[in-house]
Amino acid sequence: MIINESKGVVLVVDDSAESLGMLNTALVDEGYTVFVAMDGEQALAIAGRMVPDIVLMDAIMPNLDGFDACREMKKSSELSDVPVIFMTGLDDTEHVLMGLQAGGVDYINKPINLDEFLARVKVHLNNSRLTRSARSALDEIGQCALACDIHGQIVWATVSARKVLAAISHDSDWVDIQLPGQLRYWLSHNLIKDSVLCLDGLDKPLQVRFLGRPSPGEYLLRLLDNDELSARNALREQFGLTEREAEVLFWLARGKTNREIGQILSRSSRTINKHLEQVYKKMAVDNRTSAAALCLQYLNSH
Repeated sequence: MIINESKGVVLVVDDSAESLGMLNTALVDEGYTVFVAMDGEQALAIAGRMVPDIVLMDAIMPNLDGFDACREMKKSSELSDVPVIFMTGLDDTEHVLMGLQAGGVDYINKPINLDEFLARVKVHLNNSRLTRSARSALDEIGQCALACDIHGQIVWATVSARKVLAAISHDSDWVDIQLPGQLRYWLSHNLIKDSVLCLDGLDKPLQVRFLGRPSPGEYLLRLLDNDELSARNALREQFGLTEREAEVLFWLARGKTNREIGQILSRSSRTINKHLEQVYKKMAVDNRTSAAALCLQYLNSH
């Protein structure tokens, strides 16, 4: 079994051997690598050893049902992004909501229409890969980004963001209770892009900037810690820059390319170039190398 050559790794969870056999055959014929489990406990054990690209989960099973198994998966940092599609003969609103509230992305009724089923698997796999690629890019460029839902609960966070949150508060209640509460109240005010919230209850200043909504019910945010805020304010005052120009210069001095700065600030490379033209003019330099050197010289001396 050569996993790298398949279209993706699919974990199928169903207590019916007949259903498992049918879905396994259909998926393998389409080029997927398939793992199977007959209850939620087996599914968690398999996913813990081999992270799947997508999970097809029967809702009602013995031992640990699909709803609880999905909730457990979403608690894991490695499995939280894996899309879960529920499969069940229960099509009433209550069970549909239970599946979505547990973290599922879709709901398929039995008996399963294989053509529709395979089409949905393909769509959710592609969407998941795009999302993971974007989050990996944010991690690679050291972006302190996170996403939360409308209730202020963190959905995911980059490595840099998790480090900032861990370092800035030794009180776990602040991250688990106070932060979601502050975010929930802030998000209820129909924010515009680049709105900033100063977080309360911390020993050091920490701000959150609203970057947008990458998907329904998800809010993309960036953390601004004390070091970054102090440096940007100092650069703005020293060189007569606007707040956005100071941001661009700050990341330029950290070795980021225009494309990376654009990703961090949710702006196009063309917009970053326009900001840099003004930065060079105000700093009386000709290029990014000179601007970065002058910036670092100033920051290191203060």
